[in-house]
Amino acid sequence: MPPTASAPPVSAPGAPEPLSAIVRRLRRQAGLTLQELGRRSKLSSSALSKIENDQMSPTYDTIQRLADGLGIDVAELFIGRAGNRTGSRMTVTRRGQGVRQRTSQYTYEMLCADIARKQLVPLLTTIHARSTAEFPALVTHAGEEFVFVLTGTVTVMTEHYAPLTLESGDSCYFDSTMGHALISAGEEAATVLWVCSRVVPPLTA
Repeated sequence: MPPTASAPPVSAPGAPEPLSAIVRRLRRQAGLTLQELGRRSKLSSSALSKIENDQMSPTYDTIQRLADGLGIDVAELFIGRAGNRTGSRMTVTRRGQGVRQRTSQYTYEMLCADIARKQLVPLLTTIHARSTAEFPALVTHAGEEFVFVLTGTVTVMTEHYAPLTLESGDSCYFDSTMGHALISAGEEAATVLWVCSRVVPPLTA
């Protein structure tokens, strides 16, 4: 490394701005009504209203749709600001200092959120869901996903395969367009390293 190179930025700790407030602020900054953002993100305006008023906890699929509808990186919905878009990028997240957002089914800790337009979205995820009944439907979106179980027991529910049980140290890789959900099957909430690919360009219409 050249002697003039600066140290990589470190993800800042601290409580994040609520996702509901971030969505509302970014929508208004973009000059979009609920109906307009709904058309762009392929979500109903009533669902968007519930999200903005913290009355509904969005799935990762919904968060991705919102990011695409707003024309931003999904990380911006976690950290509330645009990430680094320059070349030769590098960032570090120290233990416990990722940006957290809680949904009904999972608690996501987004790692290395300072870099925008990443091809991979790494998430340290705690799985709270115990049944597919806790999901409106199996989640489906473009891309591919890798899951590595750190603690606990996880059941991978998918649209086309029998339920798959993973223990600590096990991993799996699957097509995100196939309906899927992760469920904690042990006594304690499971934790996984969850890596999603980002292959969908932002919507422009």
